[in-house]
Amino acid sequence: MLTITLLSRRLVVGLVAKGTKFRGRAMFSNTSTLTAEFRDLLHKSSKNILVLSGAGVSAESGIPTFRGAGGFWRKYVSQELATPKAFKANPSLVWEFYSYRRELVLSKKPNNAHLAIADFQNRSATSGKSVTVITQNIDGFHQAAGTKDVIELHGLFCL
Repeated sequence: MLTITLLSRRLVVGLVAKGTKFRGRAMFSNTSTLTAEFRDLLHKSSKNILVLSGAGVSAESGIPTFRGAGGFWRKYVSQELATPKAFKANPSLVWEFYSYRRELVLSKKPNNAHLAIADFQNRSATSGKSVTVITQNIDGFHQAAGTKDVIELHGLFCL
């Protein structure tokens, strides 16, 4: 199974920079052959493809990441805020925090990365390939873009 990790806009470049190995050889020999080798892996060598996505994908839609610059968790620590104890101590802060997040998601839409993943999944299905998308995001943008059967590691906002 080929695993694609979406690293914001640096999808493949990040893999090259880290010297990622694939089946005992360098995944890509250099940046000039990057596109050709990546396409070859996707179209000729892979039947089952797993796309892992996180906050970087939705950041392009205007959803701040949780740990990056300007992220949600700079001011509040998620582990402290998203607990029954936090709700008991300060319910209005917890409600305000989650209301802000819901309103933010409702004001945004899927970006080209979400659309490309959905398109890739649909096109791959017509050629007998399986593309599974697993996301850490709770915004529902993969589904809104048309991706089917998304696995959500952290659930989905009830909007």
